[in-house]
Amino acid sequence: MWLLALLQLAWLGWLLTFPVALDSDDALNFAHGVVRFSVLEFSPHFPGYPAFIWLARLINLAVDDPARAVQWASLLGSSLLAPLAASLAVRLWQRPSLLAPVWLLVLALPLTPTLALSGLSDGPALAAWLAALLALLHRKAALAGLLLGLMLALRPSYFVLALLPLWLGMAQKGTRVRFVLPIALVGLACLLFVWQADGWAYFAEGRRFTDGHFTLWGNTAAAHGDRLLSWTNTFNDQFTPLWPLLMGALLILPLWQRSKDHNATPSVLWPLYWLVLLLWTLVGQNPDNPRHLAPITLLGLVLLAGWLPRRGVGLVALAGLLLLAVTFTPPRPSAMVQAARVAEKNCPALVTQWGVRLLRETTTLPVTDGWYRGDAALALTQGACRLSRRPLGAEALPGPYDTLWFSPRFHAEPGLWLALPR
Repeated sequence: MWLLALLQLAWLGWLLTFPVALDSDDALNFAHGVVRFSVLEFSPHFPGYPAFIWLARLINLAVDDPARAVQWASLLGSSLLAPLAASLAVRLWQRPSLLAPVWLLVLALPLTPTLALSGLSDGPALAAWLAALLALLHRKAALAGLLLGLMLALRPSYFVLALLPLWLGMAQKGTRVRFVLPIALVGLACLLFVWQADGWAYFAEGRRFTDGHFTLWGNTAAAHGDRLLSWTNTFNDQFTPLWPLLMGALLILPLWQRSKDHNATPSVLWPLYWLVLLLWTLVGQNPDNPRHLAPITLLGLVLLAGWLPRRGVGLVALAGLLLLAVTFTPPRPSAMVQAARVAEKNCPALVTQWGVRLLRETTTLPVTDGWYRGDAALALTQGACRLSRRPLGAEALPGPYDTLWFSPRFHAEPGLWLALPR
């Protein structure tokens, strides 16, 4: 246990050596929200993420740098994922030997440092979610309710993750009031917080943003059926082509439990819950952002840990340690920061669909939003460069061009292509 804690501190110290730099519009919006909160001004965008703003503001009291505050908020929350997931696996399967392999595997996931340095609310919200599930298994209803309320306040779009905790909490008779009351109090505090900033307009913005997410800019399968095929590529990149075997194992988990007649096995609700999260991810999330796989990845690891034979625990822990050693890389800026520096030196203007607001605020370049095709085509004919997360084809620029590739720091981060006119 002490060795794992020391390794966790070393992992945290390693990530603290990375340069502080925002690399997405969403992270920039959070930094603006630390200074002035308003969903109408996209500081941050709907639904506002009140608890993440509170956490970042608390950190900002010490560092006096909104960008550093949001990155450290993400880092601190993400640093809890490994110990919480490991503790949940131990409690769920009643096997203390699972602590080391699950802890090491979560640390070794490329998703974990990606979440930690993103400047987004995913990491802290996932930590609150895992902690709420763990508290429910320990039958601590009030603590579980508080953590679940904080999860929803950190990232309200994780409402689907609340389904199983709500079911487990309401199933504990005699403690329902203690479970629900903290959720309601946190929700009321969040409502008052967003109300004092935007009033009734908050709800109008919520409807507009939700409609836009599922029909225009969200790149979800709910609006674009072909995005389901994009998930196949994302799964291949993140989990290797063996991912169908892992998913199949999770889906037959209830049958395996019945055949073995285990006493200390989780309810069939757990794999069904994982399936619901998978469907929600496929339909409602953007496959261009691998971080959206974090909930099903963490829960999947916890559930698959029960399949480990007792003799294989040490081998898996060793594999996790080796994978973690590969993850440790020298600190460097993100692909977005590197691309912005090169573009600023070599481009008269820039066309992109990624980080438009960030590039406009952090560079001196005229930046055209690639979603507006007419404006983008005009800018490209006038010599602008093209920045994209996807490989650039012959139609990327009207004339001949050279392409630069900016590799991500971790496998779950996006890389970027920059097309420079000759």
